[in-house]
Order: sequence, then structure tokens, then C-alpha cells
Amino acid sequence: MAIGSQLGSMLGSAGGATLGGFFGAPTLGASLGGLLGAEAGKLIPFRKGGRVKKTGAIYAHKGEVVLPAGVAPTKAQVRAIKKRGGKM
Repeated sequence: MAIGSQLGSMLGSAGGATLGGFFGAPTLGASLGGLLGAEAGKLIPFRKGGRVKKTGAIYAHKGEVVLPAGVAPTKAQVRAIKKRGGKM
């Protein structure tokens, strides 16, 4: 079950029970709230593990190092690049 669906079901059940309690049917309210919450939760775009959109292919030259944006190379990586005569 997706995270959004689980979260929607939990929140929907709690809200439905509260709302149903005002009308004398908290169990029915919890059931309906859970179902509606689970369906609404499916609209949340995240699943377990999250998503990463592909932006295109990575074209790397022989020996080229590609790091994610904002990530600094380690000292060992810097030494290895300098040893090969590369630039940082």
C-alpha cells in the first residue's frame, strides 16, 4: 500500500470517527472516512522510496567523475584525480 494511501486511511478514519460521533455512528464514520481517505491518499504522488525524475542521459568521458549537485568529492577522490593529471 502506498504511503499516501496509508496516511489518508489513518487520518480519514480518525476524522470520520469524530464526525460520525456527532451523528451517533462513530464506527460507520471511521469506516467511510478510512475508505475516502485511502482514495484521496492515492492522489499524493509519492510511493515508498520516492521518485527521481530522469532528466536525460549522462555523457561522461573516460575517467570523468560525475557527482550529484552539491556533493563535494572525498579526499580519496581528489587524490585519485590529481594522480591521473585531471583537473578539479
